[in-house]
Amino acid sequence: MGAESCRLISVTIDGLMSTQELHRFPTPVIKDSRERRCWDFPAITSSIIEALTKAAISGPYKSIAVDTWGLDFGLIDRDGKIIGLPVSHRDHRTDGYLKKASAKIGRDRLHSLSGCQLLEVNSIYQLIAIAQQSPDELEMAAHLQLMPDLVLYALTGVIGSEYTITSTSGIYDISNNCWSEELIAAFDLPRRIFGTVEDAGSVRGTLKKELQALTGIGELICIATASHDTASAVVATPLSSPGSAYISSGTWSLLGVELDKPVINKLTLNHRLTNEGGYGRSIRLLRNVMGLWLIQEVRRDLRARGEEFTYAQLVNLAIAQPDPWHTLIYVDAPVFMHADGMIARIQNYARKTNQPVPETPGEVAQCIFASLALQYAQSCDVLQKCSGLPMPTIHIVGGGSQNQHLSQLTADVSGREVITGPTEATAMGNAIVQAIASGEIASIEEGRELVKKSLPDSKSFKPTKMKNLQQLRERYRSLTTKEQP
Repeated sequence: MGAESCRLISVTIDGLMSTQELHRFPTPVIKDSRERRCWDFPAITSSIIEALTKAAISGPYKSIAVDTWGLDFGLIDRDGKIIGLPVSHRDHRTDGYLKKASAKIGRDRLHSLSGCQLLEVNSIYQLIAIAQQSPDELEMAAHLQLMPDLVLYALTGVIGSEYTITSTSGIYDISNNCWSEELIAAFDLPRRIFGTVEDAGSVRGTLKKELQALTGIGELICIATASHDTASAVVATPLSSPGSAYISSGTWSLLGVELDKPVINKLTLNHRLTNEGGYGRSIRLLRNVMGLWLIQEVRRDLRARGEEFTYAQLVNLAIAQPDPWHTLIYVDAPVFMHADGMIARIQNYARKTNQPVPETPGEVAQCIFASLALQYAQSCDVLQKCSGLPMPTIHIVGGGSQNQHLSQLTADVSGREVITGPTEATAMGNAIVQAIASGEIASIEEGRELVKKSLPDSKSFKPTKMKNLQQLRERYRSLTTKEQP
């Protein structure tokens, strides 16, 4: 499940791995009675039932698992009912709450207790906002369920919390593998809602009997996979060497390295790095980069004014620009977090930073791709320093790996080889964890070897020499410095 669309994908493992998309639906967004931007969970569950009904025709299947974006959650009351709708992290309810939390216990403490980057949209700030804005919701709550656990709850009726998704919350003590009691107490959050955290690959239950009958799909084992979508994508990333970076490229670009232990220090705090959980309680030291959300919103703006472009067309228009570095934006600036009016916000940013204002769709698109590549390069440098490992290669997986233009820009400005694929890394990683849980695959290493064998379309992009590269990197760095909190 992604923030733009959700898909049901079947994965077959038989010497090779193959994927087939069975059903897709847009991720529905709706305003609730409090005018908050929410995920329409009843519509999501209805579409999942439709997807499983369609899948039943081509079955049978051994198991099912759910992966989604991080941060967002639903609350379950004492009678097992979902309280309202899960609010999207793109809603404005958390505006100012990172500052409030920092004033109470300090930025250093917020980072050191969780290992998470200080993003205002983290689950912890959403909960603090609920406590102040709608305390009745917390008073009724008995359980916190992050999005993949919430979907599994709808499928099985079983409450549970999986490690990789829990680690995105900003409330989980990644160093000690437990909820942070200090953070829970500091912000008067109800301790009862934070349940036992299970390993990725734990069996959550079986599909509810009424859903088995309704869909015709029969009994399905429901597994809590590496349920943060990036964690699943990393499982299926055939890393070329220890220290190689990965970019799980979608609405967000999750850029990181795989480590055994968390790294928490001034460098990780100041550069907004986060320690999130991976399969086998490994650590994904990474940065959340705004990602393809920017071009998704630009495309939506263009459509609203009657100009319809495919993503491929926008890439081609970007390639045609005579000066690829004409205008740059700091992609992680808070002004680009929320929906609507993205083109106008990019143009205003250009004016405020005394740069040429991008006017055409091609100019706007190239501004985004050039800036993303520079952010990737800057983040890789910091990650290499933090990990102490060489970083000869950047692996780009997920939907964004199909953007060859962005891959080449990234190779050029980072000075590193870029290898793309698999496009369906998240689905493959999700399935690898299911297969390990059922005993069909022995280890993550075996799963990655399967992925390598199944990747005929993987591409390599070598860096080309660029004039004035250091000046360009410095120009982008100056934009990021101005935005640091």
